Amino acid sequence: MPGLKIEMTSDNSSARDRKVQQDTRAWAKFTGSNYTTALRQVEFPLAQGILGDRPNARTLINVLDDHPLIGADDGDFVLGEAGFYPEKQWSFDGSSDFVELALVIEFLRMFTPIAAGETPTVNSYALKHTAEDFLKPHCSYVTNGRLIWAAAYLGLPMIEEEGGTPNLLIGVSEREHDYVGGMIGRGTGEPKGHHYRPAGYTHLKTALDDYAADERVPSRWDRPEPSTRTFPFHDWMMQQKGRDDIVGDLAGDYVAGVEGSYHRIGENPQELLDILRDFSADPGAFEAAVDAIVEWAAVAPQELRGDLGIRTEQVSRSTEDTSGFGAGAGTVEHHEFLCPCGRGLIIEEHDNIPGFSEHDVLIDCDKCRGTWRIAPGRSVRDWRVEPKPVGEAAA
Repeated sequence: MPGLKIEMTSDNSSARDRKVQQDTRAWAKFTGSNYTTALRQVEFPLAQGILGDRPNARTLINVLDDHPLIGADDGDFVLGEAGFYPEKQWSFDGSSDFVELALVIEFLRMFTPIAAGETPTVNSYALKHTAEDFLKPHCSYVTNGRLIWAAAYLGLPMIEEEGGTPNLLIGVSEREHDYVGGMIGRGTGEPKGHHYRPAGYTHLKTALDDYAADERVPSRWDRPEPSTRTFPFHDWMMQQKGRDDIVGDLAGDYVAGVEGSYHRIGENPQELLDILRDFSADPGAFEAAVDAIVEWAAVAPQELRGDLGIRTEQVSRSTEDTSGFGAGAGTVEHHEFLCPCGRGLIIEEHDNIPGFSEHDVLIDCDKCRGTWRIAPGRSVRDWRVEPKPVGEAAA
Protein backbone atom coordinates (compact mmCIF):
# COMPACT_ATOMS: atom_id res chain seq x y z
CA MET A 1 0.00 0.00 0.00
CA PRO A 2 1.72 3.25 -1.06
CA GLY A 3 2.57 5.48 1.88
CA LEU A 4 2.01 2.82 4.53
CA LYS A 5 5.08 1.70 6.46
CA ILE A 6 4.74 -1.55 8.41
CA GLU A 7 7.82 -2.34 10.47
CA MET A 8 9.06 -5.84 11.27
CA THR A 9 8.25 -7.08 14.77
CA SER A 10 9.54 -10.05 16.72
CA ASP A 11 7.14 -12.98 16.99
CA ASN A 12 6.36 -13.93 20.58
CA SER A 13 3.27 -16.06 20.01
CA SER A 14 2.98 -17.27 23.61
CA ALA A 15 2.34 -13.71 24.77
CA ARG A 16 -0.06 -12.83 22.02
CA ASP A 17 -3.78 -12.62 22.33
CA ARG A 18 -5.36 -15.86 21.14
CA LYS A 19 -7.77 -14.00 18.86
CA VAL A 20 -4.86 -12.17 17.24
CA GLN A 21 -3.12 -15.47 16.61
CA GLN A 22 -6.28 -16.96 15.08
CA ASP A 23 -6.75 -13.91 12.87
CA THR A 24 -3.13 -14.00 11.81
CA ARG A 25 -3.20 -17.65 10.81
CA ALA A 26 -6.47 -17.20 8.92
CA TRP A 27 -5.24 -14.13 7.05
CA ALA A 28 -1.89 -15.74 6.18
CA LYS A 29 -3.65 -18.77 4.74
CA PHE A 30 -6.24 -16.74 2.85
CA THR A 31 -3.72 -14.37 1.23
CA GLY A 32 -0.90 -16.84 0.76
CA SER A 33 1.49 -14.87 2.95
CA ASN A 34 3.61 -16.07 5.86
CA TYR A 35 2.61 -15.83 9.51
CA THR A 36 5.05 -13.04 10.40
CA THR A 37 3.91 -10.82 7.54
CA ALA A 38 0.27 -11.36 8.43
CA LEU A 39 0.98 -10.69 12.11
CA ARG A 40 2.57 -7.32 11.34
CA GLN A 41 -0.65 -6.28 9.64
CA VAL A 42 -3.05 -7.64 12.25
CA GLU A 43 -1.12 -5.82 14.99
CA PHE A 44 -0.54 -2.61 13.04
CA PRO A 45 -1.67 0.45 15.10
CA LEU A 46 -4.12 1.68 12.46
CA ALA A 47 -5.77 -1.76 12.34
CA GLN A 48 -6.71 -1.89 16.04
CA GLY A 49 -10.05 -0.11 15.73
CA ILE A 50 -10.41 3.67 15.77
CA LEU A 51 -14.16 4.23 15.48
CA GLY A 52 -15.08 0.74 16.65
CA ASP A 53 -13.74 -2.70 17.51
CA ARG A 54 -10.64 -4.11 15.88
CA PRO A 55 -11.61 -5.59 12.49
CA ASN A 56 -11.71 -9.37 12.67
CA ALA A 57 -9.85 -11.14 9.85
CA ARG A 58 -11.82 -14.38 10.16
CA THR A 59 -15.13 -12.54 9.88
CA LEU A 60 -13.84 -10.61 6.88
CA ILE A 61 -12.96 -13.85 5.14
CA ASN A 62 -16.26 -15.51 6.03
CA VAL A 63 -18.22 -12.57 4.58
CA LEU A 64 -17.02 -13.57 1.12
CA ASP A 65 -18.78 -16.93 1.56
CA ASP A 66 -21.77 -16.13 3.75
CA HIS A 67 -23.04 -12.66 2.81
CA PRO A 68 -26.50 -12.84 1.16
CA LEU A 69 -25.49 -10.60 -1.76
CA ILE A 70 -21.72 -10.82 -2.24
CA GLY A 71 -21.19 -14.28 -0.73
CA ALA A 72 -19.98 -17.14 -2.93
CA ASP A 73 -22.55 -18.47 -5.40
CA ASP A 74 -22.37 -22.30 -5.41
CA GLY A 75 -18.72 -22.01 -4.47
CA ASP A 76 -17.87 -19.46 -7.18
CA PHE A 77 -16.65 -16.02 -6.12
CA VAL A 78 -19.08 -13.13 -6.52
CA LEU A 79 -16.81 -10.26 -5.46
CA GLY A 80 -13.35 -9.33 -6.70
CA GLU A 81 -11.06 -6.32 -6.95
CA ALA A 82 -13.16 -4.67 -9.66
CA GLY A 83 -16.43 -5.16 -7.77
CA PHE A 84 -19.55 -7.25 -8.19
CA TYR A 85 -19.23 -10.31 -10.49
CA PRO A 86 -15.79 -9.36 -11.86
CA GLU A 87 -13.73 -11.40 -14.28
CA LYS A 88 -10.90 -11.81 -11.77
CA GLN A 89 -10.94 -12.38 -8.04
CA TRP A 90 -8.34 -10.91 -5.63
CA SER A 91 -4.75 -9.82 -6.05
CA PHE A 92 -3.11 -9.54 -2.63
CA ASP A 93 0.27 -7.86 -2.19
CA GLY A 94 0.92 -9.83 1.00
CA SER A 95 2.15 -6.82 2.96
CA SER A 96 -0.64 -4.31 3.53
CA ASP A 97 -3.98 -5.79 2.43
CA PHE A 98 -5.42 -6.25 5.92
CA VAL A 99 -4.45 -2.74 7.04
CA GLU A 100 -6.00 -1.29 3.91
CA LEU A 101 -9.27 -3.09 4.58
CA ALA A 102 -9.18 -2.01 8.22
CA LEU A 103 -8.80 1.63 7.15
CA VAL A 104 -11.66 1.35 4.66
CA ILE A 105 -13.78 -0.14 7.43
CA GLU A 106 -12.98 2.85 9.66
CA PHE A 107 -13.83 5.20 6.78
CA LEU A 108 -17.26 3.56 6.37
CA ARG A 109 -17.86 3.48 10.13
CA MET A 110 -17.70 7.26 10.03
CA PHE A 111 -21.05 7.50 8.22
CA THR A 112 -24.55 7.07 9.57
CA PRO A 113 -26.21 3.94 8.10
CA ILE A 114 -29.54 4.55 6.40
CA ALA A 115 -32.66 3.78 8.38
CA ALA A 116 -34.54 0.50 8.01
CA GLY A 117 -36.73 0.59 4.92
CA GLU A 118 -34.68 3.23 3.12
CA THR A 119 -33.03 2.41 -0.21
CA PRO A 120 -29.24 2.74 -0.57
CA THR A 121 -28.20 5.53 -2.95
CA VAL A 122 -24.43 6.00 -2.61
CA ASN A 123 -22.47 4.37 -5.44
CA SER A 124 -19.60 2.12 -4.27
CA TYR A 125 -17.31 3.49 -6.98
CA ALA A 126 -17.89 7.07 -5.77
CA LEU A 127 -17.30 5.91 -2.19
CA LYS A 128 -14.05 4.23 -3.11
CA HIS A 129 -12.71 7.46 -4.63
CA THR A 130 -13.75 9.43 -1.54
CA ALA A 131 -12.03 6.82 0.64
CA GLU A 132 -8.80 7.15 -1.34
CA ASP A 133 -8.63 10.91 -0.86
CA PHE A 134 -9.69 10.78 2.78
CA LEU A 135 -7.26 8.03 3.78
CA LYS A 136 -4.16 9.54 2.14
CA PRO A 137 -1.22 9.14 2.79
CA HIS A 138 -1.95 5.88 4.62
CA CYS A 139 -3.83 4.38 1.69
CA SER A 140 -3.72 5.99 -1.75
CA TYR A 141 -5.62 3.32 -3.70
CA VAL A 142 -8.80 1.45 -2.82
CA THR A 143 -10.42 -0.98 -5.21
CA ASN A 144 -14.17 -1.02 -5.78
CA GLY A 145 -14.28 -4.61 -4.56
CA ARG A 146 -12.54 -3.89 -1.28
CA LEU A 147 -14.85 -0.98 -0.56
CA ILE A 148 -17.83 -3.32 -1.07
CA TRP A 149 -16.12 -6.01 1.02
CA ALA A 150 -15.66 -3.60 3.93
CA ALA A 151 -19.31 -2.47 3.66
CA ALA A 152 -20.47 -6.09 3.73
CA TYR A 153 -18.31 -6.74 6.81
CA LEU A 154 -20.05 -3.86 8.60
CA GLY A 155 -23.48 -5.16 7.60
CA LEU A 156 -24.39 -2.01 5.68
CA PRO A 157 -27.42 -2.34 3.38
CA MET A 158 -26.40 -2.96 -0.24
CA ILE A 159 -28.29 -3.42 -3.49
CA GLU A 160 -27.29 -3.91 -7.11
CA GLU A 161 -27.01 -0.88 -9.34
CA GLU A 162 -29.22 -0.84 -12.42
CA GLY A 163 -27.55 -1.86 -15.64
CA GLY A 164 -25.52 -4.82 -14.41
CA THR A 165 -22.46 -2.78 -13.42
CA PRO A 166 -19.74 -4.01 -11.02
CA ASN A 167 -20.83 -1.28 -8.59
CA LEU A 168 -23.27 -1.65 -5.71
CA LEU A 169 -25.30 1.00 -3.92
CA ILE A 170 -24.24 1.27 -0.28
CA GLY A 171 -26.56 2.23 2.58
CA VAL A 172 -24.79 5.20 4.14
CA SER A 173 -26.03 8.77 4.41
CA GLU A 174 -25.76 10.46 1.02
CA ARG A 175 -25.66 13.91 2.63
CA GLU A 176 -22.78 12.90 4.90
CA HIS A 177 -20.89 11.41 1.95
CA ASP A 178 -21.37 14.63 -0.01
CA TYR A 179 -20.09 16.60 2.99
CA VAL A 180 -16.90 14.53 3.26
CA GLY A 181 -16.41 14.79 -0.49
CA GLY A 182 -16.62 18.57 -0.23
CA MET A 183 -14.14 18.67 2.65
CA ILE A 184 -11.53 16.74 0.65
CA GLY A 185 -12.03 18.72 -2.54
CA ARG A 186 -14.23 16.28 -4.47
CA GLY A 187 -17.41 18.36 -4.37
CA THR A 188 -18.39 21.79 -5.68
CA GLY A 189 -16.65 23.53 -2.79
CA GLU A 190 -15.87 23.20 0.88
CA PRO A 191 -19.07 23.00 2.94
CA LYS A 192 -20.04 26.16 4.84
CA GLY A 193 -22.54 24.33 7.01
CA HIS A 194 -21.51 21.38 9.15
CA HIS A 195 -24.87 19.83 10.05
CA TYR A 196 -24.11 16.83 7.81
CA ARG A 197 -20.61 16.24 9.17
CA PRO A 198 -20.42 12.55 10.18
CA ALA A 199 -20.18 12.05 13.94
CA GLY A 200 -16.84 10.25 13.67
CA TYR A 201 -15.30 12.56 11.07
CA THR A 202 -13.21 14.75 13.37
CA HIS A 203 -11.87 11.89 15.49
CA LEU A 204 -10.88 9.75 12.52
CA LYS A 205 -9.28 12.60 10.58
CA THR A 206 -7.33 13.72 13.66
CA ALA A 207 -6.19 10.15 14.35
CA LEU A 208 -4.93 9.68 10.80
CA ASP A 209 -3.23 13.08 10.74
CA ASP A 210 -1.53 12.43 14.09
CA TYR A 211 -0.24 9.04 12.98
CA ALA A 212 1.07 10.50 9.72
CA ALA A 213 2.89 13.24 11.66
CA ASP A 214 4.54 11.27 14.46
CA GLU A 215 3.07 7.74 14.43
CA ARG A 216 0.95 8.56 17.47
CA VAL A 217 -1.21 5.52 18.21
CA PRO A 218 -4.90 6.42 17.72
CA SER A 219 -7.22 6.40 20.69
CA ARG A 220 -10.55 4.58 20.53
CA TRP A 221 -13.55 6.79 19.85
CA ASP A 222 -16.55 6.66 22.13
CA ARG A 223 -19.60 7.25 19.96
CA PRO A 224 -21.76 9.95 21.57
CA GLU A 225 -25.44 9.51 22.14
CA PRO A 226 -27.45 10.83 19.17
CA SER A 227 -28.48 14.42 19.72
CA THR A 228 -32.12 14.94 20.60
CA ARG A 229 -31.95 18.68 20.01
CA THR A 230 -34.63 20.03 17.69
CA PHE A 231 -34.81 23.21 15.62
CA PRO A 232 -38.49 24.13 15.26
CA PHE A 233 -37.92 27.26 13.17
CA HIS A 234 -35.63 25.39 10.77
CA ASP A 235 -38.12 22.53 10.52
CA TRP A 236 -40.91 25.01 9.78
CA MET A 237 -38.85 26.69 7.06
CA MET A 238 -38.13 23.32 5.44
CA GLN A 239 -41.86 22.61 5.33
CA GLN A 240 -42.63 25.83 3.43
CA LYS A 241 -40.83 24.68 0.28
CA GLY A 242 -43.23 24.42 -2.62
CA ARG A 243 -45.53 27.25 -1.58
CA ASP A 244 -46.54 29.54 -4.44
CA ASP A 245 -45.46 32.81 -2.82
CA ILE A 246 -42.27 34.63 -1.82
CA VAL A 247 -41.97 32.66 1.42
CA GLY A 248 -42.14 29.42 -0.57
CA ASP A 249 -39.46 30.71 -2.97
CA LEU A 250 -37.20 31.63 -0.07
CA ALA A 251 -37.85 28.27 1.58
CA GLY A 252 -36.88 26.47 -1.63
CA ASP A 253 -33.53 28.29 -1.71
CA TYR A 254 -33.05 27.67 2.01
CA VAL A 255 -33.70 23.92 1.65
CA ALA A 256 -31.23 23.69 -1.26
CA GLY A 257 -28.60 25.50 0.82
CA VAL A 258 -29.08 23.23 3.80
CA GLU A 259 -29.09 20.01 1.79
CA GLY A 260 -25.99 21.05 -0.14
CA SER A 261 -24.19 22.24 3.04
CA TYR A 262 -23.80 25.63 1.35
CA HIS A 263 -24.80 27.29 4.61
CA ARG A 264 -25.61 26.36 8.18
CA ILE A 265 -29.03 25.58 9.60
CA GLY A 266 -31.00 28.66 10.60
CA GLU A 267 -31.86 27.73 14.16
CA ASN A 268 -33.91 30.90 14.72
CA PRO A 269 -35.11 33.94 12.78
CA GLN A 270 -31.95 35.95 13.45
CA GLU A 271 -29.78 33.21 11.96
CA LEU A 272 -31.92 33.16 8.81
CA LEU A 273 -31.19 36.87 8.33
CA ASP A 274 -27.50 36.30 9.08
CA ILE A 275 -27.36 33.61 6.37
CA LEU A 276 -28.92 36.02 3.86
CA ARG A 277 -26.37 38.67 4.80
CA ASP A 278 -23.53 36.16 4.37
CA PHE A 279 -24.71 35.64 0.79
CA SER A 280 -25.38 39.35 0.15
CA ALA A 281 -28.94 38.40 -0.77
CA ASP A 282 -31.13 40.86 -2.67
CA PRO A 283 -33.78 42.97 -0.89
CA GLY A 284 -36.54 40.65 -2.06
CA ALA A 285 -35.05 37.78 -0.09
CA PHE A 286 -34.99 39.87 3.07
CA GLU A 287 -38.60 40.91 2.47
CA ALA A 288 -39.56 37.25 2.16
CA ALA A 289 -37.62 36.44 5.33
CA VAL A 290 -39.48 39.13 7.28
CA ASP A 291 -42.82 37.73 6.05
CA ALA A 292 -41.70 34.25 7.07
CA ILE A 293 -40.65 35.42 10.54
CA VAL A 294 -43.99 37.16 11.12
CA GLU A 295 -45.84 34.04 9.98
CA TRP A 296 -43.67 31.80 12.17
CA ALA A 297 -44.34 34.03 15.19
CA ALA A 298 -48.07 33.36 14.81
CA VAL A 299 -47.60 29.58 15.14
CA ALA A 300 -44.45 29.29 17.26
CA PRO A 301 -44.90 27.57 20.64
CA GLN A 302 -45.04 29.90 23.62
CA GLU A 303 -41.73 28.63 24.97
CA LEU A 304 -40.01 29.91 21.82
CA ARG A 305 -41.32 33.46 22.07
CA GLY A 306 -37.99 34.63 23.46
CA ASP A 307 -36.25 33.37 20.31
CA LEU A 308 -38.23 35.46 17.83
CA GLY A 309 -36.24 38.69 18.01
CA ILE A 310 -34.10 39.95 15.15
CA ARG A 311 -31.52 42.67 14.84
CA THR A 312 -31.61 44.64 11.61
CA GLU A 313 -28.84 46.18 9.53
CA GLN A 314 -27.20 49.38 10.76
CA VAL A 315 -27.17 52.23 8.24
CA SER A 316 -25.59 55.11 10.19
CA ARG A 317 -23.99 56.09 13.45
CA SER A 318 -22.75 59.33 14.95
CA THR A 319 -21.32 60.60 18.24
CA GLU A 320 -21.43 64.24 19.29
CA ASP A 321 -19.53 65.84 22.14
CA THR A 322 -21.52 68.03 24.52
CA SER A 323 -20.48 70.31 27.36
CA GLY A 324 -23.25 68.91 29.48
CA PHE A 325 -25.54 70.72 31.88
CA GLY A 326 -23.22 71.78 34.64
CA ALA A 327 -22.05 68.38 35.85
CA GLY A 328 -19.41 67.83 33.15
CA ALA A 329 -18.96 67.09 29.46
CA GLY A 330 -20.30 63.97 27.74
CA THR A 331 -21.40 62.52 24.44
CA VAL A 332 -24.63 61.82 22.58
CA GLU A 333 -24.73 58.68 20.42
CA HIS A 334 -27.20 58.26 17.56
CA HIS A 335 -27.53 54.92 15.72
CA GLU A 336 -29.92 54.18 12.87
CA PHE A 337 -30.94 50.71 11.67
CA LEU A 338 -33.32 49.61 8.98
CA CYS A 339 -36.73 48.61 10.27
CA PRO A 340 -38.01 45.13 9.29
CA CYS A 341 -39.84 46.37 6.20
CA GLY A 342 -36.76 48.31 5.06
CA ARG A 343 -38.63 51.57 4.49
CA GLY A 344 -38.22 53.15 7.91
CA LEU A 345 -35.72 53.13 10.76
CA ILE A 346 -35.07 51.82 14.23
CA ILE A 347 -33.37 54.56 16.20
CA GLU A 348 -31.09 53.87 19.15
CA GLU A 349 -29.88 56.83 21.24
CA HIS A 350 -27.60 57.19 24.24
CA ASP A 351 -27.15 60.40 26.24
CA ASN A 352 -23.85 59.83 28.05
CA ILE A 353 -23.95 63.06 30.04
CA PRO A 354 -23.18 63.25 33.78
CA GLY A 355 -26.46 63.59 35.61
CA PHE A 356 -28.50 63.09 32.42
CA SER A 357 -27.71 59.54 31.30
CA GLU A 358 -30.57 58.28 29.15
CA HIS A 359 -30.82 55.38 26.71
CA ASP A 360 -33.69 54.67 24.33
CA VAL A 361 -34.63 52.68 21.23
CA LEU A 362 -37.75 53.12 19.12
CA ILE A 363 -39.30 51.97 15.85
CA ASP A 364 -39.64 54.99 13.56
CA CYS A 365 -41.90 53.38 10.95
CA ASP A 366 -45.69 53.49 10.96
CA LYS A 367 -46.00 50.17 9.14
CA CYS A 368 -43.61 48.25 11.37
CA ARG A 369 -44.96 49.73 14.60
CA GLY A 370 -48.24 47.97 13.78
CA THR A 371 -46.72 44.49 13.61
CA TRP A 372 -43.38 44.71 15.45
CA ARG A 373 -42.27 45.71 18.91
CA ILE A 374 -39.02 46.11 20.82
CA ALA A 375 -38.46 42.72 22.47
CA PRO A 376 -38.87 43.04 26.24
CA GLY A 377 -36.22 42.12 28.80
CA ARG A 378 -33.15 43.27 26.89
CA SER A 379 -30.82 46.22 27.35
CA VAL A 380 -31.06 49.10 24.89
CA ARG A 381 -27.68 48.27 23.33
CA ASP A 382 -28.74 44.64 22.93
CA TRP A 383 -32.21 45.38 21.52
CA ARG A 384 -34.14 43.09 19.22
CA VAL A 385 -37.45 43.60 17.46
CA GLU A 386 -39.98 40.82 17.34
CA PRO A 387 -43.40 40.35 15.74
CA LYS A 388 -46.17 41.44 18.09
CA PRO A 389 -48.37 38.69 19.50
CA VAL A 390 -51.50 38.31 17.37
CA GLY A 391 -53.81 40.08 19.82
CA GLU A 392 -51.41 42.95 20.41
CA ALA A 393 -50.81 43.45 16.68
CA ALA A 394 -54.54 43.72 16.02
CA ALA A 395 -55.13 46.16 18.86
